Amino acid sequence: MAARVGYSAAARTRRHFFLMTPFSWTIFAFAAAGALYWIMLFVRIARALPAIPRVEDADAMSEASGKISIVIPAHNECRVIAASVRGLRAQVGVDFEAIYVLDRCTDDTRALLIAAAEGDPRIRFVENAHCPDDWAGKCFAASVGAAEAKGDWILFTDADCRFGETLVRSMLRIAMQRQTALLSALGRLTFGRSFERQLQPVATMVLMRIFPLDKANREERCWPFANGQFLLFKREAYESIGGHAIVKDDLLEDLAFAKRLHEAGRRIGVVDAGTRMQVSMYDSPLAMRRGWTRIFIESCGRRPRTLRWKALEFFTTGVVLPLVACASMIASGYYEDDIGASAILFLTGALSLGSMVVTLSWMHGLFHAPYRGICFHPYAAFTVARWLLDGARILEKREAVRWGGREYVLEPR
Repeated sequence: MAARVGYSAAARTRRHFFLMTPFSWTIFAFAAAGALYWIMLFVRIARALPAIPRVEDADAMSEASGKISIVIPAHNECRVIAASVRGLRAQVGVDFEAIYVLDRCTDDTRALLIAAAEGDPRIRFVENAHCPDDWAGKCFAASVGAAEAKGDWILFTDADCRFGETLVRSMLRIAMQRQTALLSALGRLTFGRSFERQLQPVATMVLMRIFPLDKANREERCWPFANGQFLLFKREAYESIGGHAIVKDDLLEDLAFAKRLHEAGRRIGVVDAGTRMQVSMYDSPLAMRRGWTRIFIESCGRRPRTLRWKALEFFTTGVVLPLVACASMIASGYYEDDIGASAILFLTGALSLGSMVVTLSWMHGLFHAPYRGICFHPYAAFTVARWLLDGARILEKREAVRWGGREYVLEPR
């Protein structure tokens, strides 16, 4: 019995000594940092939301006038072209023409488009068989469509966007009331496949961290941002800066347009249109990886160092901090003889994990993403961090980026 008592005393001594080591304080510090990070992010979102226009705001606005020319570059879009045409034909309360630019298509896009249009005179197409060497493919196709446009407004959108029946009318009302030269919309991404549910929310978070939407809508100290899936230009503004010729070699022409118009003193804006616009960006994990890597490269200004910093940020906050929070909760069980230390470690870890789950739940709701994707957040953060590092490597090694049927070698800055 004496030997057993001696062992317990020694165990208590070792546990108390372990608590006092730097390792224990490091676990506590990282868990506390995780809680602080997610709470601050929650507060940042709460403060930003009122400054972001929503497409539903247009329902209380007066009717807008003017014809819209909708230009849709389409390169091998047989997967989505029929849904695109149906969405445009269903638009109500707006005078429009839709111009599809069939850009070097080698699949059944043309036949599917004709079948879906059913002779509707508002839907027409032009075929483009080439692209100049000094142009990005999508930009040149968009310029071909713009040359055919007759509207007072020009909307450039993608074939993988599905419009609710009042989307175009609503966006035109907002553009006229806010007097924007360029108004873009953020739609709801599709989450039908497992890789979409797991990865799209985190990839979107990276982009929103680089370009906060509330700052894109400010009149003073604006951070110019636009979403190429929906670019609604006042025709005069589009032509005044030179149209697509001014951004002909940009792989993210939307950001280039926003910057040009901002520098020209014109007003831009971004609308949350998630309830009336759906976007099916990628049909495979490989396509998603390539697409988001290209977006990250351009969003970070083709700067390898910026890409690496973003990778470190999302790996740390999405992978390291949750693991440390769990370690803090587990470690609390080793110090039952020190109730204060045990409680601090457990509660700090629980606060870190709880604040992360609450903030991610809110963000998934804003993105219209399934909440079960939160369970995969550490995996998704690790994967997206790898994509950011891929972007840095691609720039430094001058590897080709494939987009719109062409390959581009980008110069790092």
